[in-house]
Amino acid sequence: MNYKIILASLLILSLSHLPAAASCPEGNPQSTDYIHRKPPNRCEGIKEEPLSGNSLSLISIATRNLANFGKTLTLQIPQINGGKNPQVRVQSLDDKYHYQLDDLLLSKNGSDFSFSWDTYVLRQAKIPANKLRALASYSLDSQPVYVPVILGQTSGKYEFVFYSQDRVRFTNFEILPQGKKAIYSTSQPNPKKDETIFTWDGRNAPAGRYELHYVAFIDRKNEPSDRIPGQIIFEHNPNWLK
Repeated sequence: MNYKIILASLLILSLSHLPAAASCPEGNPQSTDYIHRKPPNRCEGIKEEPLSGNSLSLISIATRNLANFGKTLTLQIPQINGGKNPQVRVQSLDDKYHYQLDDLLLSKNGSDFSFSWDTYVLRQAKIPANKLRALASYSLDSQPVYVPVILGQTSGKYEFVFYSQDRVRFTNFEILPQGKKAIYSTSQPNPKKDETIFTWDGRNAPAGRYELHYVAFIDRKNEPSDRIPGQIIFEHNPNWLK
């Protein structure tokens, strides 16, 4: 399979996790269905439909310290784009259905955006706190620049989470300041389905714009492996991990 086509598909899929204007139907707020909810305004619920699409997607860049859900949960997103709202999605994926929260009415809180919501759906659907993922980005220079989402409290490290319904292995994963050499490098060569999680403690790395480079292979039975190279741009500040 042509890797350029795969890479283009990956980019489209990754961006599809961050809709500019999500929409959802009205419904019974006591259900766990994916519907419009308020207050505050948001689309939230369980989408009981098979996951479909391409083989690999970035689903989270976040820092979190959640043992369980209280009655409410707060997320914070750093501002880097002159106060313009980021695109954000919170989710938890399963083979047959997934939890999704988007189209958020964010509040400005100093140098951050924040959002607090009732965890009724999360608790009713029995979503594990350690399976909650979040992805946020700003559109800068016609490309997405990701920022870490703080879920609850910071853990002192970032989690970069990829999802695949196929068996995927990463032969290279590296983080580097733009225009400089890599400061962190690792791999996960053992093929696995569902989530692949990389962590990075950036508390001693200077603030600025960084790049994440990776090379992944999708392994399928009786077929050649598909090579998927990728590059992601994200903003980092060690204060976000304190």
